[in-house]
Amino acid sequence: MKHLGYIFIKFWVFVGLFCYYRKILVVGRENIPLEKPVLFLSNHQNALMDVMLLATRCHRKPWFLTRSDVFRNGFLKSVFSFLQMLPIYRIRDGRANLHKNRGVFEQCGQLLKAGEAILVFPEANHSLRRRVRPLSKGFTRIIHAALEHNPDLDLQLVPVGQNYAHPRQVGDSAAIHFGKPIAVQQYLNSPNFAANIMDEVRESLKRLTAHIPEEGYGAVTQKLGEEGEIYLQPERVNSMIAETGVETIPAQRSNPAHKINRVLFALWNLPLVVLWRLLLKPKVPEPEFEATFRFGFVLVAYPFFYGLCGLILWNMYDIKTACLFILGHAVFNVFLVKLGITSAVQRK
Repeated sequence: MKHLGYIFIKFWVFVGLFCYYRKILVVGRENIPLEKPVLFLSNHQNALMDVMLLATRCHRKPWFLTRSDVFRNGFLKSVFSFLQMLPIYRIRDGRANLHKNRGVFEQCGQLLKAGEAILVFPEANHSLRRRVRPLSKGFTRIIHAALEHNPDLDLQLVPVGQNYAHPRQVGDSAAIHFGKPIAVQQYLNSPNFAANIMDEVRESLKRLTAHIPEEGYGAVTQKLGEEGEIYLQPERVNSMIAETGVETIPAQRSNPAHKINRVLFALWNLPLVVLWRLLLKPKVPEPEFEATFRFGFVLVAYPFFYGLCGLILWNMYDIKTACLFILGHAVFNVFLVKLGITSAVQRK
């Protein structure tokens, strides 16, 4: 029953992501080992959207390390445990709690020994800035825990670059780039084991992510734009920065057609748009969580909205009319999202 529940939730989220995003590109999925223990190491830009996109598109059933403060609510703790989430404790959660990480790392080691997959965000924080931030040593402790009881474990590290065009908007586009797996065993006899692995992972993430160095960040985004589908191509962006220089990057211009689609989308979904903007959006704690809150709202609100509309139309007309309205409304929504409702930009 638990397995069926997990499959249902995963399918629900998968469909929701398909409807929410204009497109989701997956590159390098063939790099994921299917029969070996895997530690996915991803950059972290877009809060729980990063988790859900990877969970539904990596062809594994990963466990997730999640900030411990979300486990304080008893109900949510049960939900997150059901979804294979494990708490990780940070300094901001209190130094007295840091010792609990030992048990978590030990549990991760046992999971990897059993051939499971675990997702870790080694930056240990999230940010919408398009660059790879310094990595925490936490994931190397998980590796040590896994090798402590099984030194011959064929553990594979799979770096993941997640890139978004318009990360705070509905109708965004996302690209997930899976890098070549890194075999931990090749570093086992290195005198600087942890440092060498961190360097390799960091360089891989920089290649898989649109990585704009801190120095000159503003100049690059001024040319490329703060947002845009060009960021779905990290190799291209990084090459432009490294080879051509910021001053030669062509400027971009907006596409007015997407503004029309956005107005149509807002009018077509006016009750839910008003509810979101007036009641829920002001409660978003950080910009990085805006997409997560909106997507959660979409997953819950639309089934209720369509159910209510269906009941009203069924009582007023018949079941056929109710079903046609729900289907038509949903299909037109998906059409607008896929057509493009974000303020996309085009190269001049």
